[in-house]
Amino acid sequence: MALETGDFRLDGGAMMGSVPKVLWEITNPADELNRINLSLRCMLLDNGEQRVLIESGMGDKLDGSFLKRFHIKQTSHPLKGALDLFGYNIDDITHVILTHLHFDHAGGATTIDSQGNITPTFPNAMYYVSTSNWEAGLYPSPRDSASYLDINYKCLEDSKQLRLLNEDESILKDISTIMVHGHTNGQQLIRLDSGNETLVFCSDLIPLRSHIQLPWIMGYDLNAVLTLEEKTHFLDQAAKNNWWLWLYHDPNTVAIKIKKGKKYYDVIKEKLR
Repeated sequence: MALETGDFRLDGGAMMGSVPKVLWEITNPADELNRINLSLRCMLLDNGEQRVLIESGMGDKLDGSFLKRFHIKQTSHPLKGALDLFGYNIDDITHVILTHLHFDHAGGATTIDSQGNITPTFPNAMYYVSTSNWEAGLYPSPRDSASYLDINYKCLEDSKQLRLLNEDESILKDISTIMVHGHTNGQQLIRLDSGNETLVFCSDLIPLRSHIQLPWIMGYDLNAVLTLEEKTHFLDQAAKNNWWLWLYHDPNTVAIKIKKGKKYYDVIKEKLR
């Protein structure tokens, strides 16, 4: 299930890196401040025993200046509202998997209680983060520090609801991780296997449909050369094995399947929002 927890905007040039605006604005038009539309599309899985949330959006701890700066459009309690639409509540969630701890992915992991304390949003859930990204979140580099806000995750360790993962680890039956490090150290893509189908939650390796073109790499990535290597290997696997690719940030497209094209990759199936 797709939990649409909100929309926001980021600078188009930063999202597309070295790609000229004359190319990227065709598919991702910018506003007067050069910002493009992005989604916050989490995923909910329910196997009858466990209810797994992948990613958590920006959450409900944002002040007015933050909302304005990023043109954030969401309800006052975005996760609660999104879960309500499918008949679930906060207490139902048993597992929360965070691909990495940047504020637009981990903001909803914690909330402010009635006494003004920062607490885990999901009291009955275990939270899963990679060991290397947890360390990156606690001790971010100067270039990455604006994206890591420890109010979004620090209390998870104190509440004993945190499990740290190694590279490419299995979390539950048919749910495992694929580790990549180009965007930020220890980002984990989430692989879901069901019967003959595989879906991968692509997070910020492939944030938008446009990013299936290999040179389209975010300026936010700490190591663009490594991202290119990781993306090339990943998309080759996805095309060869007919995987679904879940797009967290694309405002129009939920998921795609691809094949190898003449130059890069072509979309052969698409699920629209």
